[in-house]
Amino acid sequence: MSRYVIRGPLTYELAQKDSPVRRFFDDRLAAGLKDVQAAYRTGAGPVLVPGVPREMADAGTIGTAADWMMRFLVHPVPSLGLAAQGASLCGMLPALQELAVMLGFRDSGAGQFSGPAKGTGTEPDLLYRACWGLALLTEVYRRGPAIAAAGPIGRLPDISARSLLAAAPDAGLEQLAALRTVMESVLLPAVAARGGLWAIGPVFAGSQIMPGDADLIAGGLLIELKTGSKKPSLGVTDLWQMLGYVFMDYADEFAMTDVALFSARYGYLAQWNLDTLLPQLAGRPVTAAALRADFRALLEACRG
Repeated sequence: MSRYVIRGPLTYELAQKDSPVRRFFDDRLAAGLKDVQAAYRTGAGPVLVPGVPREMADAGTIGTAADWMMRFLVHPVPSLGLAAQGASLCGMLPALQELAVMLGFRDSGAGQFSGPAKGTGTEPDLLYRACWGLALLTEVYRRGPAIAAAGPIGRLPDISARSLLAAAPDAGLEQLAALRTVMESVLLPAVAARGGLWAIGPVFAGSQIMPGDADLIAGGLLIELKTGSKKPSLGVTDLWQMLGYVFMDYADEFAMTDVALFSARYGYLAQWNLDTLLPQLAGRPVTAAALRADFRALLEACRG
């Protein structure tokens, strides 16, 4: 029997039921899964920010742009590295550099910092348009260079920052404005007192074998942002994704003690302490350190 080799990022592996990465979680942490999912569903309230038809604004781009906006709300100049990788694939680096100047960047921006920090003071319309443009560049990186020709980037009249800013549809800008209000009223107050190491778009030691970058770590709390319009439910891959990031942090560099899922359209922030969550899921005493060591051994065995 041939050895399994990691074929994609964490999210891809979790979607493949034959992947040993997916089986790791299904075999070890599913005993109490239904109880955790049921408790999550009871905490969701009514929708605060309804979605819009796809022809008015792409839902995926809204989600990626909202992630960029969250980054700007926790730091005035977050690292633009993810968008830069996409920009380099489609000849948009000059436009990105021009946009960075417009946003007040004097260097490459922050990926890790001692938090909390004050967010951006950028004028709202510019911020929302910039986040949309950064989302388009990020999609080029995540979905491949072909998106540059087939998607919105390929329809830009030129490669200037002005054209990138003009690409944002009105409905998309309205969505970002509404989602910002929810973030500022629910998410930011919940993390404002968390001191220590903060990381925007962190990658982990295990990311060298299986690519994976989280949304935000705020003083030991890992936060994943979701902008889906369906009523919140705790999908198994969403839960496994958060825990996968915890286990990929081999040396516990980020000292994660809690994980959280923020459903922005519902203003619903669900948090779990790992010392409580992991034994509940496993149905027996278990620690993050032990699972992290086993997960590392699995990834090493599946190294391509």
